[in-house]
Amino acid sequence: MCTVSFIPVDGKVFITSNRDENAQRPLALAPLCEQRGHYSFVGPKDALAGGTWIALRNDGRALILLNGAYEKHCPQPAYRKSRGQVFWDVFATDDPLTTFGQIDLRDIEPFTLVLWQKDELYELRWDSAMKTQTQKDAGTAHLWSSCTLYTRETRRHRETFFQQWLASQRQYSVAAIHAFHLYTDPGGNKDHDIRIDRMGKMLTVSVSCLEISRQKSTFNYSDLVQVQNHSLSI
Repeated sequence: MCTVSFIPVDGKVFITSNRDENAQRPLALAPLCEQRGHYSFVGPKDALAGGTWIALRNDGRALILLNGAYEKHCPQPAYRKSRGQVFWDVFATDDPLTTFGQIDLRDIEPFTLVLWQKDELYELRWDSAMKTQTQKDAGTAHLWSSCTLYTRETRRHRETFFQQWLASQRQYSVAAIHAFHLYTDPGGNKDHDIRIDRMGKMLTVSVSCLEISRQKSTFNYSDLVQVQNHSLSI
């Protein structure tokens, strides 16, 4: 939910998300397939609030949540519901893009959603006052880093590193992208790591990699704490 990459390759896309979380928070439940309304979904479940930060739908759509919108905010107590629950309010509908435009987000903490649907890529943001919907170039790779954990300077550095890594790759695979999302700076600058460990208090607890094509979509999940891997197709 805190670092997300999007990579289009030869008729398929890879969308990968690192969950950077407080070490004291209960671990998420491993991905499972569940039915919500007219659709089947594959995704993990937050053990604390019951929502999620990433899911794959049986019609090829995918939605990913990042905490925060544009800049780091000061959390306000007594939010109406968790962002992980709002995730399902948006994604379990026939048209998530339209739903985001219509849904009431008052008293919801700021967030960013990355939506893949019908060969189109969208960035949806809520900053506690206004919604913003931006269509992104689906033929280009993108990287998002949550503003709640990374300064503007660090986010720019990560984007530069991502572009350098892309230029160094001859081909892309789940394994290669997974390795990028586990990168730690050999120079020791922890602020530049893709996989983070901040004094054991805030760390990357899992990596989710979605491989989506017209023929099949697969959810690959690595629990870095329990050292478990899961793969489900839908």
